[in-house]
Amino acid sequence: MKKIIFGVIAALSLIVTSCSDFLDRAPKDALSPSTFWQSEDDAYLALIGTYNGLNNIYHNGHWTGYNCIMMDALSDNLFDYFSWEGYNVLTTGNITPSNNGVAGSFFNFSDIRACNEYLENEGNINWSTSGLEDQYKAEVRTIRALLYLYRTNWYGDFPLITKTMSLEDSYNQARTPVAEVHKFIESELKDCINALPTRAQVTQGRICKEFAQGLLMRYYLWNSDYADARTYAKAIVDEGNLSLANDYKSMFEVANQYDNETIFDFSFVANTDRDLYGNPFVANGALGGWSSIVPTVDLMDEFECTDGKTIDKSDLYDPTHPFLNRDPRLRVTMVYPGQVYTGYTDSQNGCYNSLSPTINGNNNLDYWNNAGNASKSGLQLGKYFLASNVTPSGLSHMSAHFKVMRYAEVLLTLAECDIELGNLDEGVKYLNMVRRRAGMPDVAVTDQETLRAQVRRERRVELAGEGLRREDMVRWRVDANGKWVASGGTPYIVWKFQHNYCIEHLDGYIEDYKDANGDWVAHVTGRTGGGHNAPQTAFARENFETFTAKNIYWPISQSTIDTNPALTQTEGYK
Repeated sequence: MKKIIFGVIAALSLIVTSCSDFLDRAPKDALSPSTFWQSEDDAYLALIGTYNGLNNIYHNGHWTGYNCIMMDALSDNLFDYFSWEGYNVLTTGNITPSNNGVAGSFFNFSDIRACNEYLENEGNINWSTSGLEDQYKAEVRTIRALLYLYRTNWYGDFPLITKTMSLEDSYNQARTPVAEVHKFIESELKDCINALPTRAQVTQGRICKEFAQGLLMRYYLWNSDYADARTYAKAIVDEGNLSLANDYKSMFEVANQYDNETIFDFSFVANTDRDLYGNPFVANGALGGWSSIVPTVDLMDEFECTDGKTIDKSDLYDPTHPFLNRDPRLRVTMVYPGQVYTGYTDSQNGCYNSLSPTINGNNNLDYWNNAGNASKSGLQLGKYFLASNVTPSGLSHMSAHFKVMRYAEVLLTLAECDIELGNLDEGVKYLNMVRRRAGMPDVAVTDQETLRAQVRRERRVELAGEGLRREDMVRWRVDANGKWVASGGTPYIVWKFQHNYCIEHLDGYIEDYKDANGDWVAHVTGRTGGGHNAPQTAFARENFETFTAKNIYWPISQSTIDTNPALTQTEGYK
């Protein structure tokens, strides 16, 4: 009994106060071994402890990182300049068992143990509320399945542990083949769906039926099982409890974040152990930010022009004025030169300007080469860090609700699945639902290859900065000519990093007039960083050429293997 209570206390000790009713209910006193695991209130406290395990996936501590956002730095969407933050080494492919960045912290079982402990002991509760026991168990099992889903994505084979065990036994657990873990994930989520309340029936921060369906949707999509992925995506649509927000920008404002598009969110709560430390994500010049995690110019180029054409085909695109006539989501996703942001002023020389080395004869601390904390691409994150969400005094303790899953992802999954399955009319229907909300023109029904490229671009721009891009790049393949195909060939993430990916930054100046959005117009004179050994190269593509197929999975820390000799190292790593 002591071991049980100790585990629950450990899980609960990290719980924080939240504006949501669910997270508000943290224990006020120490738990008594003689009374715990008896009442429904006890079960509720232990349930909160299992939710706290999601910190390991989405948060990782006030000072160490915000994995839910930073995960896009493992793709071509965002760039992490500072190696000490632990993402850079994973992107370049320079990861080793002794230098594995954040990967070392994810090979973790404390969160899984909390789930196992709950499931082993909830039977001792005197349940009186009809259906509550099954609901709580389904929530815990869904959390455990989520933890295993991400860890198999990152490590492949991973120890499947479904019961608590002694410390001695825990140091003798071998890796379970990924296929076996996947069968467990499928079975668990399918078994939980009907025991969970719908999105319309839950409060903020609680797992709902649609989220379990959505995890199955992701699982099947990530394994290129388009038929099953479509089944679970369509089930969410048919449930009828979700809809697209009216405005793309507003749903990322703090006041509107738990809207009817959100299926499940992870709350950051100001002035607690689970707040959002905003410094890594904002500009240096006016706010003293670190510009650690910034959008790439490569991502900027992916957004279409307002005529629905890519920048290489649209007559509206002007490379000297690249922010004019672009998909409105570009302005939400990133802060680009010319925008008026928190701490900056509404003037030609006062707006955010990462283009000019000097402003009014003074050194510009937002120019890439003038300060370590200046953005190395000239861009800053916008989504979740909109000017309306950021105050200088509250920058170190922000509130935000990260959208772990939202309805637009479901519609884009339906679009992709239908296109891959040859149902082009249906695929275009769902694709256009997302585009219309963004203010973009409809896509016409053409051929499968054209629509495949279209839906993949749409996923990238709609979901940028939401931690899903790496999984997309891993599952997509390219043929010998670099074209995306459904299966076979080289993983797209490897191909892109090795062949046409680099970190560019923009040069230029701010012109003395505004555009229709009220931004000062940026005049770009060139890009630096595009070629091998080019003068003034910021981060050329040779930095990414060490990324190979082995980097799809991560190594286990050598210290972990030393502790548990039953573990074998990930293939390709010594």
